[in-house]
Amino acid sequence: MLLESNRVSAEEAQHPSQPGEVNRIDRFRRSKISAVEQISGRPLIIYASSCTTPAKPIHPAMLMLDSSDRIGFKSVTETIEPPNLDVLIHSPGGYAEATESIVQQLRGKYSDIRFIVPSYAKSAATMLAMSGNEILMDRDAELGPIDPQMGTQSGTSPAEAIIEQFEKAQAELRADPSNLPSWVPILAPLGPSLLVDAQHAIDLSKTLVKSWLQTYMFAGDADAEVKAIRISEYLGTHSNFLSHGRAVKIPELLPLGVKVTDIRSNPGLYAAVDELYCLLDILLGNSPVYKIFENSRGDALVRQSGIVQQVVQAPRQQPPQPPQPPHQRHRRR
Repeated sequence: MLLESNRVSAEEAQHPSQPGEVNRIDRFRRSKISAVEQISGRPLIIYASSCTTPAKPIHPAMLMLDSSDRIGFKSVTETIEPPNLDVLIHSPGGYAEATESIVQQLRGKYSDIRFIVPSYAKSAATMLAMSGNEILMDRDAELGPIDPQMGTQSGTSPAEAIIEQFEKAQAELRADPSNLPSWVPILAPLGPSLLVDAQHAIDLSKTLVKSWLQTYMFAGDADAEVKAIRISEYLGTHSNFLSHGRAVKIPELLPLGVKVTDIRSNPGLYAAVDELYCLLDILLGNSPVYKIFENSRGDALVRQSGIVQQVVQAPRQQPPQPPQPPHQRHRRR
């Protein structure tokens, strides 16, 4: 079936689609979104970036979940009625504040949201997945820790590691003040508020995830708060993982109480999602596209390098307009 996506006509190859146009490959990919919907009985949107494409010349910041993604989510959910929504997510993560805004946006309309993770949803994308009523994952797919990473003069460092290093310095200097010359160049770049900012960032990540789990995934559960605290503390504690890039898979999630299902338990749905993900991987790996929002109804927002982002809306039925007098038809303001 996937070979069909590579059969581009000679005319299409000689005259590639222009920004905003929908070509045959796009239509084929959207038919695969429809195929997933037919099996699940639920509307599906895609949020994916080329975060697992090696050597693609895109700055990592362009792939992150940020506040501009609200536009994409709005574009692909306007025509989808509540209460149910599935979101296929493939993302390296991004900003907690942007994630909070997107959760508010989606939850303002949909009361039942499932996140589908065929491969990779890390950091803030893991936070987003935890706002769902349920998560469907492939057994090889991975979420990740949600401990925040702080920008410093020396690069990016885990917030918890910054605090730990400062506490280590305090302990060593109390024991032997003569170590001060060794610690000064290490502590100097911390600046006036980095330690406080790091603690606030840790608290924010855990608090948001705890709140979403308690409100959505464990709604009506007598132990909702206990489960939410256990999950948010585990995912938000850097020392549990020692690296922000570590994988968190189904066997780690189930004992915590996360409502996660191995998508392979439904072979038909797994096959349909796998085909769709393979098409996304081909698109993100072999084109200038680095981020895409899409649904099966013809609505999409596509961001690609070197080209202004494309927003494609499916044709809508417009109400008939009353005719204007001839002298007003070309009037400008």
